[in-house]
Amino acid sequence: MTTTLSAPVTTRPQTLARAIHAEWIKTRSLRSTWIGMAAVAVVMIGFGAIASAVSAGTVAAPGRGGGPFAGGGALSTVLTGSTFAVLLIGVLGSLAGAREYGSRMITASVVAVPRRWQVVVAKAVALSAAVIPTALVAVMGSYAAGTAILSANDAPTVALTDDGVLTTLVGMVGYITAIALIGLGLGILLRSVAGSIGAVVGGILILPNIAGALLPDSWDTILRFLPNSAASAFTAVAAAGDTKLGTVAGVAVLAIWVAAALVAAVVSLSRRDV
Repeated sequence: MTTTLSAPVTTRPQTLARAIHAEWIKTRSLRSTWIGMAAVAVVMIGFGAIASAVSAGTVAAPGRGGGPFAGGGALSTVLTGSTFAVLLIGVLGSLAGAREYGSRMITASVVAVPRRWQVVVAKAVALSAAVIPTALVAVMGSYAAGTAILSANDAPTVALTDDGVLTTLVGMVGYITAIALIGLGLGILLRSVAGSIGAVVGGILILPNIAGALLPDSWDTILRFLPNSAASAFTAVAAAGDTKLGTVAGVAVLAIWVAAALVAAVVSLSRRDV
């Protein structure tokens, strides 16, 4: 009789880089990812172009003058679609965090990656890798399309070299990415697609604006530390109150919100059964 020796099985240690690679494969292999990212770009560019056409008088609008887009500056006009883009990206971020709980794929994820904090970090990196290029295309496309429409109709425009323009455009990319990551963190924390979408859309994007309109001015000191108010310091989004933080402070506050959401997701995933 002869004895056949099987080849030794080699196992590679699990690392954060491999966890990120696995999450990126999952992210890019989902058709919904590309459809959602395309929708963000199309919506932002489309609404920016429509707002610019209305503001320039090319498209008729109800009411006087340029309609609802006549009161803001040229940069605010071309970035009108950012509101809708942020709503969409918040939904996509929430789906990225909570989707695996519905299908129970989260069990396989934590088995493959025993260090559960790496699961959250890997998801955040993979999501950012998809969102940042999309946000760049959406923001710069909206600026280019809107500026071209305004310029063709002899309406006031702004150049990239003008004071604060490039900061606002880059800041908008950062804000869109931050909302996606906050949605991711809430999705993992709440473990519910509906709950996390409601928390992002209602609690972060809609409720603060309603509170800013209804609460007395004495609340402005608190409202300016909310995510959308912090972003208003370096983007074209509207603040919840009448006061704004400085640019550096706004970036820092928004970064703290992102870190808080992701840290809460790590704590939840590490301490709770899946």
